[in-house]
Amino acid sequence: MIGSAILLGGVSFILLPLEMAAGLFAAITLWLTIYAAPFFCLYIGWLFGMFLGFVRAETNLWSILALIPVGIWFLVNWRLTLAKEMPLFVKGLKEPLARRKMFRYCGLIFPCVIYPLWGPGALNKYLMIATVAAFIIEKITNYVPFLKKWFKSISSQKEERDERSISSTTCYLLGAFIASLFPDPASVQALMMATMGDAWAVLVGKRWGKLNWLEGKTLEGSLACLAAALMSGFIYGALVPEAQIPWLILLWGGLATLFTEGFFRFELDNLLVAPVSAAIMTAVIWIAYLF
Repeated sequence: MIGSAILLGGVSFILLPLEMAAGLFAAITLWLTIYAAPFFCLYIGWLFGMFLGFVRAETNLWSILALIPVGIWFLVNWRLTLAKEMPLFVKGLKEPLARRKMFRYCGLIFPCVIYPLWGPGALNKYLMIATVAAFIIEKITNYVPFLKKWFKSISSQKEERDERSISSTTCYLLGAFIASLFPDPASVQALMMATMGDAWAVLVGKRWGKLNWLEGKTLEGSLACLAAALMSGFIYGALVPEAQIPWLILLWGGLATLFTEGFFRFELDNLLVAPVSAAIMTAVIWIAYLF
């Protein structure tokens, strides 16, 4: 069975390298979030890569058609393992940390759907609408029972707050909106890097973090933040040509993401990571043009 998994992965990367790189990154992120069912997460990642291939079907049609029978063969061979892991996957989704992160991943709709389809103007407009909507929903949550119950199900005990404060999700959306005001493509790349970098920092730091290097932050989590920011930025730029950016500028953006996430705590990191990263990358681009 291991041979069939290696065959599926190898053939997939040969035929659809960019799409499967995105699928593998998604699978690792999903496994870090759920912390269970690794093979099930990998298969979901493969399906995501295939979906991206269908989206880019004008260049990948024959590759997709060639991979379909290989994927079916893998499913037949691994059906018992996948069936065994499915309940573990569902159980993992019920954990508050996993729910919070899955909810946060919904923010990827802005760089991954809205920006490629309608451009930076629409990105800015929809982020503004989402920020205002999140603020309003947050303020009426205590008066709407089903909203209060749902938010409580995805909140940690640390997030108990008074009615005057702003949640991490609203701060994240506000920060994303501010980042979208910077020139393209630094703005959209900052959004992508902030979303994935912050998620990996929390997930890795909570589970494997041992070396404290900043107050409340671990070295392992911060390095994971940098790795996720750089990988997501590179893969995203390769898949969305409008968002391509030189690797050196990506590196500056990744470092900005790392240090902003590391130095600031509570809602401040959610608010500042994307704008600071966008500002640093914009400054580097301007300096490069000047010199």
